[in-house]
Amino acid sequence: MTRFELPLAKVEEVRRGTTTLAEAVSEHVRTKWGNASLQNPRKISEALKLVTEDDVWGKAAVEINAWSHNRTSFTGQKLKQRYVEITDRRNKIAHDADLLDGDLKRRRPITEAEVTDAINWIERIALAIATALG
Repeated sequence: MTRFELPLAKVEEVRRGTTTLAEAVSEHVRTKWGNASLQNPRKISEALKLVTEDDVWGKAAVEINAWSHNRTSFTGQKLKQRYVEITDRRNKIAHDADLLDGDLKRRRPITEAEVTDAINWIERIALAIATALG
């Protein structure tokens, strides 16, 4: 929080006594992050810096490795990469109708198992991050 930025308008409201510092900070955080899509691991890290300085992705990777009885060897970077792969595919589906590049008639193949796996990964990552945050 040593580098937390608060708009001068909010600082002035606090100075005038029309709002408390806690209310000003809370409103600013809601305004800044309330509609953020958080599809980028860097943005997720940036948002989490509001509550921790820990390497949340690294700690989440440790959790996932432990849950798999160390049969996996995820690092924070590999976990971020997996998250990006899932969100990139989601974006191709949402924004490009999942069409193959340069082909307006054929879509990328996807199976029910791949969809289920992606959903399970998002849940696993979210739970691992929540666990890392305590």
